[in-house]
Amino acid sequence: MYSSYYSDVNISRYKQIVYFEKHLCVETYIIGYKNEGESILFFVRADGGISFSGLIDCFRLRDIDKINDILKENGVKKLDFICWTHPDLDHSKGLKDIIQNYASEKTYIWIPEGVDVQEITCSQEVKELFAQLKKCTIDANAEFNVYSVSDRKDMMYYNSICFQKGIDGFPLEIISYAPNSKVIRKQNYMDKFIKNDRSIFFVLALGSVRIFLTGDIEDDTIEQIPSNFFERHIHIMKIPHHGSDSSGKMLDLGWQACDIACSTVYRKGHSDLPLSDIMEQYSKTAQYLLCTGKADESKETEKYGVIKIVTDVIENNFSTYMEGNAESWRA
Repeated sequence: MYSSYYSDVNISRYKQIVYFEKHLCVETYIIGYKNEGESILFFVRADGGISFSGLIDCFRLRDIDKINDILKENGVKKLDFICWTHPDLDHSKGLKDIIQNYASEKTYIWIPEGVDVQEITCSQEVKELFAQLKKCTIDANAEFNVYSVSDRKDMMYYNSICFQKGIDGFPLEIISYAPNSKVIRKQNYMDKFIKNDRSIFFVLALGSVRIFLTGDIEDDTIEQIPSNFFERHIHIMKIPHHGSDSSGKMLDLGWQACDIACSTVYRKGHSDLPLSDIMEQYSKTAQYLLCTGKADESKETEKYGVIKIVTDVIENNFSTYMEGNAESWRA
């Protein structure tokens, strides 16, 4: 699948070193709901205990909040990392409560560069929260540690961590590749604002495991990804923008190997995502193709779907678990 060996790491450059003896795993939860909503949780476990926790985006229903359920089930009191990829409601609902309940002075919160919520259509709650967090990026005495993201930022710079087993080091790296500064400058010059082109896309790497968390990036941003970007193995690809054809150029970038590609659903208005033909194309490259909803919506019996992926960094293997409406995709 991939090599887990990562030697010659200079551990002195990391703020935290976690020593472990046997097991190093990443647990990834892709969470979706029946009609809309996307959020992702990840935990890094060293010898069973959670050493680092992160959340990407947020959504909940009035009677179902899978993020809160999973955090409580795993005994997580505070999150280390929160990334709000973009302020669409289907990536934002409930985030204010999550920050109030699970953020601390040690939590680092990331929001996209170049977003003015007054220019976009979103709820008043989302506008107020984004404006509050944006203000924190320039206030040295702010309540939360908030930073804005464009391309090629080290999102672990302030809380760097390396997992150490004997002489072998496994640094946790999170590098952003969007919003792309060239795309932002072009749209500013043309006096345009396309919300999904300001979405954060980053790669989480632990040792040699790479997880692509793509938000809702679309083709203008995807075209800026370097041509050699996909030469290395991809463990998890979160399919961008719920499997829309507006992000279809991700399939044209020549990536050769992927263990798992997964999508959430978006079924509102004229949209019925993911598109079957897009999923079919991903199935030709990914070993497993998963979705938080069923291809045949009439067979869904729950209001949510959760994909859980447990990746053993040392033993080079992974397991998948599905809950609710989540399943292997078959068009």
